[in-house]
Amino acid sequence: MKILVFGKAACDYLQDDIYHGLKSLMGTEVEANVNLAYLYKDFNGDLLSMYGRGISYAKNIDPVLRHVVSPQEISQKLDSSYYDMVIYLSMHRCDQQLVEVIQKVPREKIFFCDGDDYVEIKNPLGIKLFKRELTIEPTDSIFPISFAIPEEKIVIGEGVKTHFMSIEAPVDGRRYQFTKEEDYYREYQSSMFAVTHKRWGWDCKRHYEILCNKCIPVFLEIDKCPPHTMKTLPRKLLSEIEKSYKEATPETYTAWSEELYAYTKEHLTTKKLAQYMLGYL
Repeated sequence: MKILVFGKAACDYLQDDIYHGLKSLMGTEVEANVNLAYLYKDFNGDLLSMYGRGISYAKNIDPVLRHVVSPQEISQKLDSSYYDMVIYLSMHRCDQQLVEVIQKVPREKIFFCDGDDYVEIKNPLGIKLFKRELTIEPTDSIFPISFAIPEEKIVIGEGVKTHFMSIEAPVDGRRYQFTKEEDYYREYQSSMFAVTHKRWGWDCKRHYEILCNKCIPVFLEIDKCPPHTMKTLPRKLLSEIEKSYKEATPETYTAWSEELYAYTKEHLTTKKLAQYMLGYL
């Protein structure tokens, strides 16, 4: 399968998760209109100046998988019906060659992705749209989607839990407490629980970072989340945990931890996210 993705060369969590998942599954069969350099292991830019300091998403992909194509090459390949699928990874930030794509590619092979926090649906063309903060019922052309985590970020083995609640908490106006991913991850690995909650949007990278480090999220007010937002998270279990984590026995904690860890590996990776999208082709 040949896939063309249009993206913007700047952090966009949904864009970056989908791209990482597609590259993990299909390598150079996935071509891009732009070099998403910060996602590759040979990136030598300043991570501290990047959004979220590059934590979890930067420098994960083998550079041998990079395949960038020029607008001229894209036009030629579109003329020959080369691509099986065209994805706009961040529809409000990249619309390059959209008129040409619509003219040359069947509508059912074009996908839009909207990872923004706002809930309004903006899709006047009626093309398949994957919306992150989805607050309406899905339709034949509008589908829910959520963030994910690269499977290589999922911790292996058992960490030593030295404290009950992580000091890393989503407080308004806070500064990042950690400058390095390994220190940030180590904090979760040494914590039994970590608080998380809705900020600008319900779906946050933090939820997945807590889970991949075998820490248990205490997701405040999760029951208020719209039913088609964060569809991939185990919301029933997280609701139970929020209500009863303070009274959990060691046996209950172990059961929660093991269930969430297995669930994360099975359902919350970027590969799984890419497979989900490909299933709509």
